[in-house]
Amino acid sequence: MKIAQIAPLWNRLPSDGLSDAERTVSYLIDELVRRGHAVTLFASADARTSAKLEPFGAAPFSQGPANWGRASAAVLVLEQVFGPRAHEFDIIHSHFGVDGFPLAQPCATPTLATVVERLDAPEYSAAFTPFQDLPLVSTSHAQRRPLAWAPWEQTIYPGVPAELYRFHPWPGQYLAFIGSLSMDGGLGLAIEIARRAHLLLRVASRQDHTDAFPLSIPMELLSAGNGVEWVGALTEEETHDFLGNALALVCAQDGPHASGLCVAEALACGTPVLAFHGSPAAEMIYDHVTGFACESLEEMIEMVPLIGDIDRRECRGAFEKRLSAERMTDQYLDLYARLTGAAPSHREDGAAGRMAQADRRPVAVAD
Repeated sequence: MKIAQIAPLWNRLPSDGLSDAERTVSYLIDELVRRGHAVTLFASADARTSAKLEPFGAAPFSQGPANWGRASAAVLVLEQVFGPRAHEFDIIHSHFGVDGFPLAQPCATPTLATVVERLDAPEYSAAFTPFQDLPLVSTSHAQRRPLAWAPWEQTIYPGVPAELYRFHPWPGQYLAFIGSLSMDGGLGLAIEIARRAHLLLRVASRQDHTDAFPLSIPMELLSAGNGVEWVGALTEEETHDFLGNALALVCAQDGPHASGLCVAEALACGTPVLAFHGSPAAEMIYDHVTGFACESLEEMIEMVPLIGDIDRRECRGAFEKRLSAERMTDQYLDLYARLTGAAPSHREDGAAGRMAQADRRPVAVAD
């Protein structure tokens, strides 16, 4: 299959640090190429990829000139992908975000868009309304719940390559947190959970512009002497041990927009996950089997002593069945086949097939 992939374009692909969108796209592309598909990636010239690279510019938005923005990139997307070249591809898969919707809808080549943005702001309703014919993919049911009426084709959770993450059979004695240093990013709750559980909290995060807000965690708090250790941004190799040696990953972000890639990484290492009901992370675990989905801060604190009862082999097994990059690619290839009318690349059966059907079901809107 000839597949065009449009990168998110904000960071280099794959990005250094913790930018989940670019890493997920990179894992998908590498697996598609490994399976023999002809993949063309439209990204900045500094992208590292196994696909054929068609560069948009020398650098992504985060490193570009001050007057370079998404509108400028949209012009290039229109010219290079959705213009005269669209017929070269069997399908066009956009990770460009809502900005790409007007470009994709009139294209004769089958097109879909994976949405990674948070959708709980009221402005998004008006932005999505005109594009009822554009197939969309969400990265969690929680993410799409504010716009449940939009043309969602499927939920496909982000996955990581199984061979990148080693199984760690023995837990350590600290809780792990991956995310923003901003107080409203869940770190404040994670610190409280660790403090009341009498455990060290180790925090992986790059310090970026969002961490300069008044609600950010004071930097002097991020020291092991205060029960919190900030380890900064980690490479993939460093993430293995950071998550694999943890007692559990704490996903204290309870909004519908949090990325689930760190959940896949933790389970790949055999590490259970603590999450709040209604969050993307809670969807990705089996309650009381690979972690605990909790209704409140108090319940999450009560669950910490029970983490030792979780079988870490079950965590790894659940990852391999549902959250690997191979599984993610299977789902995307089946979706490509449905949209193009091609024969599916593989047949889903058994438990995997039932999970895929569940991921396609509409999400009810809570009263």
